Amino acid sequence: MAKSINRLTTTAVRTAGEGWHHDGNGLYLQCTESAAGGVNRNWVFRYAYEGRERRMGLGKFRGNDDEDDVSLAKARELADKARALRKQGVDPIHARDEEAKRAKTEKEEQARAAATAVTFRQAFEKFFADKTKSLSNDRHISQWRSTLTTHARAILDRPVAEIEPDEILTVLRPIWFEKPETARRTVQRMDTVFKYANVFKMRKAENPCSGVTLVLGRNHREVRHHPALPYAEVPAFLFCLRESNSWPATRLAFEWLILTATRSGETRLARWHEIDENAAEWRIPSERMKAKKLHIVPLSLRCLGILQALKAVYPHGPGDLLFPSMKAGAPLSDMTMTKVLRDLGLGERATAHGFRSSFRNWTTEVAKAREVVAEAALAHTVKDKTEKAYRRATYLDERKVLMQAWATFCANPVPADTVVRFPERAAT
Repeated sequence: MAKSINRLTTTAVRTAGEGWHHDGNGLYLQCTESAAGGVNRNWVFRYAYEGRERRMGLGKFRGNDDEDDVSLAKARELADKARALRKQGVDPIHARDEEAKRAKTEKEEQARAAATAVTFRQAFEKFFADKTKSLSNDRHISQWRSTLTTHARAILDRPVAEIEPDEILTVLRPIWFEKPETARRTVQRMDTVFKYANVFKMRKAENPCSGVTLVLGRNHREVRHHPALPYAEVPAFLFCLRESNSWPATRLAFEWLILTATRSGETRLARWHEIDENAAEWRIPSERMKAKKLHIVPLSLRCLGILQALKAVYPHGPGDLLFPSMKAGAPLSDMTMTKVLRDLGLGERATAHGFRSSFRNWTTEVAKAREVVAEAALAHTVKDKTEKAYRRATYLDERKVLMQAWATFCANPVPADTVVRFPERAAT
């Protein structure tokens, strides 16, 4: 008499051809041709429920004992469980679906609980891991971190999901009128972290930064640009700079910064391999530029002279840095040029960055340069998207003439026996 249950063997399962193969008691092996020409083997439990036939998939037989493989013994075990539910009047498919829903809900609740337990500090660190990739230099990175760790200390270790607008007001009130620019950056950066928290389900409530500026009121003060010397005073400044007792690399770096109209970081981190003396060009790579785009600076005759002076001052080679600090292998500090200005009594009237403004005013009032050429010399980005798409010229030939004219202007003679006194800044 043929067996009514457990009819199949593992060997039979492995070699079964296309069709339905009954193991007994409603357990079947369904074999179908695969796209690759082989055979797919799937376990199916067939049963009746409320007068209708139901087919419940129990998994695939692979025969390799991996995690997804459902062996003959495993299929029989699953069929036994389904059969027991059926005897209780329960639809096994419905029971399985309900269990899957419960498991999914539990998993989601656990994920929500874990997310809402995240502190503002932890949310910031997760966000900042990606943000640092878009920041242009180490200074911006440290500013982001110091802004929040200094001024948002009160909320750093609070769950980001629980922070309320009144806590944001507590953070901002001490600096809102006293340090308006710092306050603006603080609220902007907190706002960004909360938006990140909302995206990644760490927080459900509305962003607590919304509307706080309306509560605090207007704190705008007159916009203060980087203090800058009038271009007419630049030759006198360079005279004083050359006569100062600053470190040689500092004096040469400051003059280079003025003559090339570059930013402090671009000058301080300049490398010899970026210089093409034959072409009289300094090619600043994109990763060191604010706009993340290669910037070619035409070098005036005086700039080429500075290169020769550097070679004379550092006959054994300063390494790859054009302007090395006294600390071997390290660039000049970002405070180096600020100290020079203070030593020369110009701490309140000028900044290193301000000499770019001096140059820009000179291009307009003296050189009468085209605006696009002057802006290209400063590596300014084009803000209008349409114009940016079409303006691809670098105006290099015109800029070569412009930068040499600027160097010539900066070399205007100042009598050697003259004591240079810079005019006092007008009272405001």
